Amino acid sequence: MALTTTVPLLISQQFDSEVVLANYQNGVYYNLDGSAAQIWLGLKVNRTVEEIGRALAATTGGDVTSITQQVQAFVDSMLAEGLIANDAADVRSEASIETSINPWTPVLSGAFVAPEFQRFDNLRELLLMDPVHDAGEEGWPLRENQ
Repeated sequence: MALTTTVPLLISQQFDSEVVLANYQNGVYYNLDGSAAQIWLGLKVNRTVEEIGRALAATTGGDVTSITQQVQAFVDSMLAEGLIANDAADVRSEASIETSINPWTPVLSGAFVAPEFQRFDNLRELLLMDPVHDAGEEGWPLRENQ
């Protein structure tokens, strides 16, 4: 199954070893660190769950089967949260080109730790604001009285 990190209204930014995702559709943002960030980065360059599991096992010296199962469980949770999507197009041929141009190798130290993401909704109102359309005579932001 091909997966994509290209999801409408979802942006991502890597900061050192962590990845921050912001969903401008529902106003939720996420923090991925450690193995979670490495899985995201692997998916971003079109690696499969199996390829990511093998790479993480090689980097940490862990059991390939166990790590791949944990990667799959994490991918399933990201699918359920809408952070990634199934990709109907076969991007594997493009992935081989991407691999040669921008190879991905996980960067982790120590033993493999099960991946998790942190989910935050405390900035929902700010992320959902539309400064172009939510402006009025009084300026921005225009908030309706509730």
